[in-house]
Amino acid sequence: MRLEQLSYLIAVHESKSISLAAERSHISQPALSSAISKLEDELGVVLLKRTNAGAFLTEMGEQIIIIAKEVLNKVDEIKSIAQGDSFELTGNISIAVEPSINITVMPDILTTFKHNHPKVNAILKVGESNNILRDVQSGKADFGIILKTDAFCSSKDINFKELFSDEFVIIAGNNCEMTMGSTTMSLEKALSLPILLYNTEYITNCGVSSVLQKYGDLNVSYRVDNLEMMEKILSQGKTIAFVPQFMADEYVKSNMIKKVTLSDARLEVSIILIWLNRHHLSMVEKEFIKVIKTVCSLKMQR
Repeated sequence: MRLEQLSYLIAVHESKSISLAAERSHISQPALSSAISKLEDELGVVLLKRTNAGAFLTEMGEQIIIIAKEVLNKVDEIKSIAQGDSFELTGNISIAVEPSINITVMPDILTTFKHNHPKVNAILKVGESNNILRDVQSGKADFGIILKTDAFCSSKDINFKELFSDEFVIIAGNNCEMTMGSTTMSLEKALSLPILLYNTEYITNCGVSSVLQKYGDLNVSYRVDNLEMMEKILSQGKTIAFVPQFMADEYVKSNMIKKVTLSDARLEVSIILIWLNRHHLSMVEKEFIKVIKTVCSLKMQR
């Protein structure tokens, strides 16, 4: 029995897919499948049910996976104790984040983590909250930083940590006639105006729209998946967008975008870190979570 065999078994358990587990483990699919088959032969039990719908743990596999995670945790502890301050973390970590997070706190998170752990490779994807939730659920991403949406609240098997809370505000071009001379606006009026939404797939519902739809019908005029395009469209003054306040503060730095607050409503939003509860948190990932929490805490104090 080898440690990598246990690691591969955990990877399949998390993604429910041998091909995806192999991709995430940076080995070929046949090599991963062979390693698990050899582990099954050595133990004399079947650990995985391989079907067209994916790969799933057997009842015996469910029992063994618990111990496998404990073993890998203990190995990390042994390395840490043995090497002390000289212990260097290595490996890969993948995270998918909301665009508001990407342009505000992620630069500090990535540079801080890379400075502390230069041999760890961080892979970043930017997307919309509900799409990120699906990526985490399917094992395509280790972590996600998203808006706490209705889709998240109805999801299962997800752990989360609230990083901070904020509220939605309106952003528009400086020359937008619909907001000219105003620093505040009623929610009813805002919902009646042409609205731009950030979407990363061909779907009509997203994290922001799921919040706004609770207060009335939306007049959606654009759906884009690019922040630069979003800024250019807004600067033309024909539409508005709802974004968290900390993201709006970044946009107004361009001197092309202005912020308008809601006069009669407070649309609160929580920013959360999510990961699968069946996902084995390695020492690398635990350190990454610490950096995320620290940077977000400092960012909100400014």
